Amino acid sequence: MKKIYLSILSLAIAVGANAQQTTGKKVYKHERGVSSVAHAVKPVANQEKATVLWGDTFDGTHVWTAINQNGQSVPADWVTTSVDADMPNAAPSLFPFNSSTSNGYALINSDGSAGNTDGDGAIVAQYRSEMIDLTANAAVVLRFNHNYRWWHEDRGVRVSGDGGFTWTEYPITSDNGGIFPNGYPNNQNSLNPQSELLNISAVAGGQDSVMLEFYYNDNDFWGWYWAVDDVEIIEQPADDIVLLSSYFSGSTNGGTEYGQTPLTQLDASYDIGAEVWNFGTSDAATVGLVADFTSFQGTGANALIVSGDTALVEELAATPALAVGVYNGTYTVVSAGELPGSAEFADNVMSRNFEVTNDIYALDGLDNNPAATEVLANIGTASFNGGEDGLVVGAYYQIKAAADISGIRVMLNANTVAGGDISASLKDTSTWYLNDMSSLVSSALYTVTAADVSQGYADVVFDQVYNAAPNAYYACAELYSNGNTNDIIVIDDETVAQPNGASMIYIPGDQVYTNGTAIGVRMLMGDQWGAGVDENTLAGVSLFPNPSTGIVTISNNNNFAGEVAVYDMLGKVVATTTLNGVTTLDLTGNGTGVYIVKVSSDNGSFIERVVIK
Repeated sequence: MKKIYLSILSLAIAVGANAQQTTGKKVYKHERGVSSVAHAVKPVANQEKATVLWGDTFDGTHVWTAINQNGQSVPADWVTTSVDADMPNAAPSLFPFNSSTSNGYALINSDGSAGNTDGDGAIVAQYRSEMIDLTANAAVVLRFNHNYRWWHEDRGVRVSGDGGFTWTEYPITSDNGGIFPNGYPNNQNSLNPQSELLNISAVAGGQDSVMLEFYYNDNDFWGWYWAVDDVEIIEQPADDIVLLSSYFSGSTNGGTEYGQTPLTQLDASYDIGAEVWNFGTSDAATVGLVADFTSFQGTGANALIVSGDTALVEELAATPALAVGVYNGTYTVVSAGELPGSAEFADNVMSRNFEVTNDIYALDGLDNNPAATEVLANIGTASFNGGEDGLVVGAYYQIKAAADISGIRVMLNANTVAGGDISASLKDTSTWYLNDMSSLVSSALYTVTAADVSQGYADVVFDQVYNAAPNAYYACAELYSNGNTNDIIVIDDETVAQPNGASMIYIPGDQVYTNGTAIGVRMLMGDQWGAGVDENTLAGVSLFPNPSTGIVTISNNNNFAGEVAVYDMLGKVVATTTLNGVTTLDLTGNGTGVYIVKVSSDNGSFIERVVIK
């Protein structure tokens, strides 16, 4: 079967300023939440300072035993390998495995198992360590780097303190629930590498016969894989709070965060905060936050975070003075036991950026995400069975003040193949949830050009400018790939956790799905983008070639006198000339993109968009 490269979970959605009814829908991606059992964090310098009690880089120093319980006729076992190609190239961001050591890693590869198809028996396999003596250490944490792509597999860690007689399970991903009743808790793609910290003190602390086991079950699906490296048991520090995530969100946005917001659509107030995890053995007292954006600061306080717990430290309803520009923020959390300069302080700081614009409204933060935290994925016409032609992807926008909307900008992955078509539309949230694809305004089909792919986006304007009243809307792109011949791949920004309904997907013949990410579909605000400008009230005028490499000819068969003006997509005049019979325009020096050519005379006007490759 063809894999759908996004998760499917059952969850009700509740977003929008419209008076709509919430509906139970399948979800393609769970919000990247925090589990009380396991925390996925990026490797940072302070964790490397922890005392390592036992460790293995899979270089042959320690003994691991593969335990196979497969239902398949062809067994699949955990192996130790140092060959990159042994791991499937499931996604560009995942391959090769960027573990901190290169002398080997543990791998279970369901995707590459001989004869593996859905329904031919489950792959169930464990990798079990030797016994480890932790008698002298009561507070211990399991730390490891890993890399995976999820497709229905259960994967996790089991820990035994009595030599393997009893085991405690720490799930990482789960298809059927367990402690995660809605399925796996993370992104479908892990980080590369992803560093995991599990507090195993209750099971392994002070024990002399500790064993670790990495377990994998593809649940009889054609699953992906799991690669594990740099496994360590470390001594848990007394004082260590960890900044897990940060946010800057309009107080009335319901948790939706926008990477770019037009000046006219700013919220009256903003919630500024961070999610903080107390990784230390001691309760963290007087936890404080400073979010420094240079021109303004957000502050928050929390009296106490108990060891092992997470809490929000935030300032609600802040009213910063915002003007057009990029805001680069540094979030820092401190506690009474952990101040700047302390040994464990590196994971107390995080960068967070956003932008205020004149005329672009973007759910995604693709232009401004800090490089160290950016996580990107893709959604397109090759992602789903039945999505080759007619797949609709939409991003959720709240209009705070009435505004003209001219179209959408679709952020394209560089592997998009020119020649596919996009139709832009604006949809009411309540009809979308009912699988109704009717639109408030739409465009004709726009053919994606090589210039669009090169610049990383395609602007598709509506047939007319739409004046949107204050409310909630989905800006949508309907994608056509000519049966996967010209696949359109839209960048999906997973850097910031979003509400489930922040992005939506409609698969023809199926239904609407929520996708809690920031899909790269932006609003073009204002009336300067050329919406509804394809007019021809002047008989005998034609423009060719279109698309062009820069030289455009305008033919006037009726030989009337006319004035020609060429506008870029910001409404700026970039060229002018007169027209009698035939006129040639050289737009080569203006760069690739879409321009508007307007011919005016006493008899009317001729207006047409021209694409310069």
